[in-house]
Amino acid sequence: MEINTETKIMAVIGDPIDHSLSPFMHNHIIAENGYNAVYFPFRVQTEEGLKRFLRSAEILNFAGFNITMPHKQNIIPLLDGIDSEAEAYGAVNTVKIRDGKAYGYNTDVRGLFWALKENGAKLSGSRVMVIGAGGVAASLIRGASAAGIRSITVLNRTLKKAEQLCEGLNYAQAMAQTPENMRSTAASSDLIINCTSLGMSGTEHDFSDLSFLDETDAFLCDLIYNPWETNFLRYGRERGLTTINGMSMLICQGLISFEIFTDEKLDMRREYDRLLPLCEARLKKK
Repeated sequence: MEINTETKIMAVIGDPIDHSLSPFMHNHIIAENGYNAVYFPFRVQTEEGLKRFLRSAEILNFAGFNITMPHKQNIIPLLDGIDSEAEAYGAVNTVKIRDGKAYGYNTDVRGLFWALKENGAKLSGSRVMVIGAGGVAASLIRGASAAGIRSITVLNRTLKKAEQLCEGLNYAQAMAQTPENMRSTAASSDLIINCTSLGMSGTEHDFSDLSFLDETDAFLCDLIYNPWETNFLRYGRERGLTTINGMSMLICQGLISFEIFTDEKLDMRREYDRLLPLCEARLKKK
């Protein structure tokens, strides 16, 4: 491609950042569609570094950038405005630069729900079991009512953290992550989402017992995508359950971010179907 003064600059920032598949994914979208744009990764370690990066992005008139940990909350007070989703979730993962000002968005939940529905999960009227109480879990729980989800049960090893996520939400309840609670909740759930790092490559922690899946017909989603199939998903698949990993969410939220950056409409299904095998091959090659 030819780089010129009209080339849109996009990026992803975070720490660590070398593992991110966002540059691979976005640059494939750019090449496939012939856009005059480029997407870079930048390691931003500190809050002071975040301030400097944002100021530089505004001066250089970036189209926008994505944000991963640990800056999804720290960026908020630095922005000129945020949309209603980002405000409700208390986290920003997408920043658009417009006329020298920065505006924040959150595409995580829309990306997750789109991926679930496109892969056959029924959200409206569903009973959802969420394992873990981290940042994505918090956004998911707050965005559930807009998707028509009937109820959410959050199970976490630290009960107080789960209770804080459910506070004030009449459709959400918190439970301790005990074998008994896991089993009873799974049996009555339509959708089970693992929002923990259990089973992730590079960690030594995994589910010690997956028998809570023995009596459920639920759709299974794991936000982890490395390894491609966690033990949680493998156990469910071997019992005939439908499963997806976190790559589906990553791709879908990235496509929504790309539309925000460029003001271009993408054929979401076509791009998703094209990117999923490419990202799988890239991940397994690393």
